[in-house]
Amino acid sequence: MKLVVISPHAQHEYNVQWIEAHTSSGMLIVKIGHVPMISTLIPGFNFLFVLSSTDEKKIIHLSRPGFLEVNRTEVLVITSQDITLI
Repeated sequence: MKLVVISPHAQHEYNVQWIEAHTSSGMLIVKIGHVPMISTLIPGFNFLFVLSSTDEKKIIHLSRPGFLEVNRTEVLVITSQDITLI
């Protein structure tokens, strides 16, 4: 599944197995084939994903609100903060 993260100064793309996000609808785990949806990302929580190639977990701490769009094969994250992977 493709993850695209758009921030003010960059766009990052990752091939991921799954993501975990805290949204206005609650905490979500998204894998390929997930039902399409759009939601607000809640600030103060971590956005977690696992890379397909290495099984490595990556974390983005969201200090500002953002948006999440999910379709069957891609997740789009739009945030107003610069991204630092933990």
